[in-house]
Amino acid sequence: MKHFHLITPARRKPVLSGTLLVLSSLLSACGGGGSSSDDKHTDTDIDAAGRLAIYDADAQALKVLDLNDGSVLESFTLIGSAPRLYPLPGDRYTAVLQRDDNKVSFIDGGLYTEDHGDHMHDYAEAPRLLDFTLSGVRPTHYVMGESSAIVFNDGDDMNVASVTALSGASVAAGEVLLELNRENNMHGVAKLIDGHLFVTYRDSGITDTTLPAEVERYSIADGIATFEERYDAQCPRLHGAGYNQDVLIFGCADGLLAIDLHNADYPAIKYGNPESLADGSRIGTVYGHKEVATLVTSAGSQLFATVIENGAVSYQELKLDEGVSGLSQNFTPNGEFFWVLGDNEKLYLWETDGDWAVATSFSVSSTDIESAYVASSTVNHMLYVLDVENRRIVEVDYEAGLSGRTFALDFTPSGLSWMGLAGHEDDEDHSHD
Repeated sequence: MKHFHLITPARRKPVLSGTLLVLSSLLSACGGGGSSSDDKHTDTDIDAAGRLAIYDADAQALKVLDLNDGSVLESFTLIGSAPRLYPLPGDRYTAVLQRDDNKVSFIDGGLYTEDHGDHMHDYAEAPRLLDFTLSGVRPTHYVMGESSAIVFNDGDDMNVASVTALSGASVAAGEVLLELNRENNMHGVAKLIDGHLFVTYRDSGITDTTLPAEVERYSIADGIATFEERYDAQCPRLHGAGYNQDVLIFGCADGLLAIDLHNADYPAIKYGNPESLADGSRIGTVYGHKEVATLVTSAGSQLFATVIENGAVSYQELKLDEGVSGLSQNFTPNGEFFWVLGDNEKLYLWETDGDWAVATSFSVSSTDIESAYVASSTVNHMLYVLDVENRRIVEVDYEAGLSGRTFALDFTPSGLSWMGLAGHEDDEDHSHD
């Protein structure tokens, strides 16, 4: 079995490792011969750090790395363009998007938990590349919510855009939760929130761009989308969307479009841009977390802590060190921090229950990181930083403020997704949004 070279050991509790980690003793303890049906079972836990899906550009293969010992558990040939990798809700599966090939594939990471009625049972099996695939035209935006994910297929001049909603359970069954075609092609986005689909609309009169300018709302029941409203408020060159418990916002060329999620009518209000926005820039990305009142909006190299409250918007620019640009950023799974990985090899952290005025920071590497992918674990406080040029993965404990193990790679990597046992938190509740 091939291994990555583990450069810096880190302290870890003893863990099970290998391609198949479900021991016969565990199996016999759960319904095996000689056990009385009246016996009380206790939860069967596997202490696993998780697994990483990563693309090997040299071999055109998807590889699954075991974070317990650095071994490559499986390698799957992937013909076509280099993919983008995203986790599905529940963290068992990774979605593999190949936009240029009109294809979405799925990896089963092999780590999962079953409810056996009187106890929960963890399993660790060999990863698999599923036969189930999606074939929407130009799958581009991927959005993961609390229990479902959405793939927005941009379409092209000959094919309309479309929305596909799925979950871990639907992928396991080889099914989707919902499919909705749009009227034409567009570079759009959709969000599925509390039984409603909010999705972009591009009027056929817009011919100078494929970016939409309006938003529609549908109610969802039994996999059927029923049209409710097209909002009057315009959002020219709409790009990017994010939400929390209170509000859903879309990035516009001239500001934000915000939809109130507490009001039963879901009204929309338009807001302007931050005063400190750089000339010629616009908000194009939105980061949100269900448990955090503040959203973060991105405009070029600028980031703004954004709060919409009582019919008004406030922006607070998040400052990095002078001359530093962010390579990657997001909320931690538990919503405790918003992080930015800078091109100065520092990780910047803002506490989300604070005033967002000052970030703490620490170095994650002694060598330059020019481009990176970052994946978050939901079983501990680890971020995994894929340093593309230096062919390595750096493990970062964002709560402790230090780097841990480093995995050296012997291939040209791209894309990164963490898979593991959902709900196995150390100290806190974690959630993806």
